[in-house]
Amino acid sequence: MISENCSLSKSRVWTILNESGAQPYRSTPVQGLLPRDVERRYMWCNFVMNNLEDHRKFLTDIIRTDEACSSRNEMFNREIVHTWSLENPRYAVKVRHKLRWSINVLCGIFNDRLIG
Repeated sequence: MISENCSLSKSRVWTILNESGAQPYRSTPVQGLLPRDVERRYMWCNFVMNNLEDHRKFLTDIIRTDEACSSRNEMFNREIVHTWSLENPRYAVKVRHKLRWSINVLCGIFNDRLIG
């Protein structure tokens, strides 16, 4: 904590931050990517673009999915973590990677039907 590192009270630290015009900003959690992900995403975009040329409704025929993941590792509460700055730093925090153990709940939508 700043107050402990600088030997100041918490209220004094708050006063200094407020008087300097600093604001508290929250980070945005993002999934950590692996080096191979860039090529895979590029290939997927090319695949979609090529198929759209021949089949205009190609994207409506794709099954859309989402998942909820529970893991005991890397619990992160962004509601209580702030970064004080004069301008919004718009920073991201990697909160999980694709390679992990976890419990996943998956469901999908195809046209107007729920799958899961």
